[in-house]
Amino acid sequence: MIYWVWLSQIPFVGPVTVKRLLTELGSPEAIYCANMEQLHSISGISYKQRESIISHRSLELPEKILKECNKKEIGILCLDDPRYPDRAKIPEDAPAVLYFKGCFKEMEKTVGIVGARRCCQEAKRRAVSLAEEYSGNGYTVISGMAKGIDSYAHTACLNLGGFTVAVAGNGLDICYPSEHKKLMECIEERGLLISEYPPGTRPSRYSFPRRNRIISAWSDKIIAVAPGKGSGALSTIEFGKKYGREVEII
Repeated sequence: MIYWVWLSQIPFVGPVTVKRLLTELGSPEAIYCANMEQLHSISGISYKQRESIISHRSLELPEKILKECNKKEIGILCLDDPRYPDRAKIPEDAPAVLYFKGCFKEMEKTVGIVGARRCCQEAKRRAVSLAEEYSGNGYTVISGMAKGIDSYAHTACLNLGGFTVAVAGNGLDICYPSEHKKLMECIEERGLLISEYPPGTRPSRYSFPRRNRIISAWSDKIIAVAPGKGSGALSTIEFGKKYGREVEII
């Protein structure tokens, strides 16, 4: 586990490169032990990335992250874990490591429901109706726990006794937005919280677009409800198209 965490934290080495390294060398530990010559033989790995791998060959940071995860009861999901959904592994930029709280269940059918943070009552009704409809038909409802449509979708699913997955844009020891503390607790108790960010990571303008790709990767279908111009929900739709998912804007 410690080598997976190490691999996910190397500067300038993103998920696409991580997958390439794993394909060529087989395991995070093998990557950790690789010399410059071995790394040089792998196509698509830049000099800067090779240098970063070599210069960050220390387990101090992953040991610290593992300690924090243990302290805060945060689990770690790696690409080789059978609980990692097959659909979510396919995109080349799938995170090698995800942090989680809550429980896993078979997610045979999944739908991502996302949308505007500020929305009218009609949009809220649509989101609730969609979440209830899909949850009632055995779908796992996936969203981003943001204000507005995301929170309505999660809540409607939980109220119906369904299973929901929330993808956070920060460490799971932080509740964002802060007013969703109760919602976060309910999802942890009856659903699943996931994030590619280790404990202590604050939300940022850069983390949410990255979060959106995970929502898309975990969803068979993505529905954006009343997304405004420049809305993050639209980027989730674009990722969905890239990953070959069924998408809909209503």
